[in-house]
Amino acid sequence: MKTKLKFISLALALLLILAFAACGAASKTATDEAYSSESTVAAPADAGSTSFTDTAAQKDALTGTGTTGGTAEMPSSEKIIYSGSATVETMEFDKTIEELNKMVTGCGGFIQSSSVTGNDFYAQHSGTVAYRAAQYTFRIPVDKFKSFTESLSTLGNVPYSSTNAENITMQYTDTEAQLTACQTKEARLLELLSKASSMADILAIENSLSDVRYQIESLTSQIKNWDSQVSYSTLSITVNEVSLYTEDSTSTLSYGQQLKETFTRSIKGVGRFFKSFFKFLVGALPVLVILAVIAVPIILIIRAANKRKKAKTPPKSDSNNNNGPNSGPPFQQ
Repeated sequence: MKTKLKFISLALALLLILAFAACGAASKTATDEAYSSESTVAAPADAGSTSFTDTAAQKDALTGTGTTGGTAEMPSSEKIIYSGSATVETMEFDKTIEELNKMVTGCGGFIQSSSVTGNDFYAQHSGTVAYRAAQYTFRIPVDKFKSFTESLSTLGNVPYSSTNAENITMQYTDTEAQLTACQTKEARLLELLSKASSMADILAIENSLSDVRYQIESLTSQIKNWDSQVSYSTLSITVNEVSLYTEDSTSTLSYGQQLKETFTRSIKGVGRFFKSFFKFLVGALPVLVILAVIAVPIILIIRAANKRKKAKTPPKSDSNNNNGPNSGPPFQQ
């Protein structure tokens, strides 16, 4: 009898253990299904959207450090910003400026900014030598940038020039990935906004939309700016009007040529001085005439007054004639 009771107790214990195990398995299955359903809702609906894995793959492709087999290749079209600067010396300023503008227009470029200094009224009026200078910032198509910079020597002497190339492929690719992610987030928020029912949810979603759209505008503006700089290179050019090119300056001339140049400049300086002095006299002539008209009558009046004063004053007696050694008492009859 005791053996039967032990057997029944053991059977009941096994049934309880099996029941608990079945309940645990069912709960785990339900949890997995719920998690799988939740993950499906949260996944991007757009098949072409860029995820974190895609961004990492793009970086690996650019740097060549990917985990996939083989060596990654650089993109066929790299994003490179070219820029440069140059100084042009010319003895024919107006002609050089005209030819430079023709060169820019001919290659499809345009002027971003410009300024001309040196040709002021004071220099023209005083007759002094005022050399002009022009500052330009050009935007040149990238495929014409090299040929354009090489042709600057046809305008005059080029004592200085430099070029720079900046590769922004990595930054450009990362910014594009961020933009795609923000656009995907915007689409999700719009979908949630269409399903939201409470005012609190609507306000929260709209705030998130505002932040995402600001990021989208900022990233889009950055990409457009890069596209402009990549397509059109920036070139800064200074055009200086000179009487001697840099390689013909005094520092490279012989001593005799330096003396000749110094003497010539001195003669020109003396000539400019007398020209300036004559211009000063001509300019001051009206003032001198007015001063003369005022001064002459005053001088005449002063002279007339002095003459009248002298006429009224009696002549002084000579004391020596009365007290001399030959003098005596007056003659009396």
